[in-house]
Amino acid sequence: MKRTILQVTTFFVALLFQPCFIQAEDSVRLTLKNASSAPKQTIEQNASALLSQINQAFDAKQSGLDLKGIDITDKAKESLASLWANVHFKCDDSDVIQDCLTTSSGFQVRQIPLLIEPQGATTADDTYQEAVISFEPSGQISSFYFTIGTNLYSKVMKNGNEVTDVRRRMQILDYVEHFRTAYNQKDINFLEQVFSDDALIIVGKVVKTQPTDINNFVGQTKVEFVKRTKQEYLNNLKKTFAVNKFINVKFDEIKVVRHPHPTKKDFYGVTLHQLYSSSTYSDDGYLFLLWDFRNEDAPQIHVRTWQPKYTDNTKIQIATPKEEIFQLGDFEIDI
Repeated sequence: MKRTILQVTTFFVALLFQPCFIQAEDSVRLTLKNASSAPKQTIEQNASALLSQINQAFDAKQSGLDLKGIDITDKAKESLASLWANVHFKCDDSDVIQDCLTTSSGFQVRQIPLLIEPQGATTADDTYQEAVISFEPSGQISSFYFTIGTNLYSKVMKNGNEVTDVRRRMQILDYVEHFRTAYNQKDINFLEQVFSDDALIIVGKVVKTQPTDINNFVGQTKVEFVKRTKQEYLNNLKKTFAVNKFINVKFDEIKVVRHPHPTKKDFYGVTLHQLYSSSTYSDDGYLFLLWDFRNEDAPQIHVRTWQPKYTDNTKIQIATPKEEIFQLGDFEIDI
């Protein structure tokens, strides 16, 4: 009988402490390496609490995030909720040690390692991503979104040749990352705001031509470009968002060029190699964005183009020549 009582007691003790073990497995501790001018303790506490809650929600397969008790803006809460509705993710490290960057609006911590799980996807092309968390000057979390690769970020920043340009490049990369995450979280409102009303949108597609002679039974392929207005593009995008359970956008190449003319120095051309996948469609191509930063609080995109990387279905024979990829010099800027 004593042995039975001991076994039962041990069983209940195990149950009592099991939640603690689960919580410990999910917990993440973020530590800042350099935060002399930042509210170090507040940032570390808020980021650690957020990442721990994300991990707990991921492992428990929760449909939403419980952000009560975490110092985070309402806008960041809404953005995270939208992102979580389309893709689940968890921090891939229990101890994250990173630098704290100073931005024009507060602070930022990059290179947060994530494992992702798109909703409705049976497989994923890549399950590793990195995130960036931005903070208000007080240390309150102001945004959370997926980032471009660290090597790409560093490469773009090293090309800045003056203080103003370096600061602007940081802003551009921030908006590019936000732009990318907007597709992942199906944030049509952000895209409506960021495109100018008269934005020029060009979409390329590969079309097959008829054989030129009787001995040519295969025919040729070419890229056909179609112009869209902002509203046409957004209407099509809303339909795409509606029919896809998940959308995953990734950039693995980026080139930022500042306009050389002194009166147009607030215009930047950004060329990206984009890998797009969704539950119904995927493609591989080049995205070009013409950014206008005359109003730094609300920069806008005047031109968006996309063209396929390959002009045939085999993806072996014919690649789009580099000189044919859209760039800043292809567009006139009237100001």
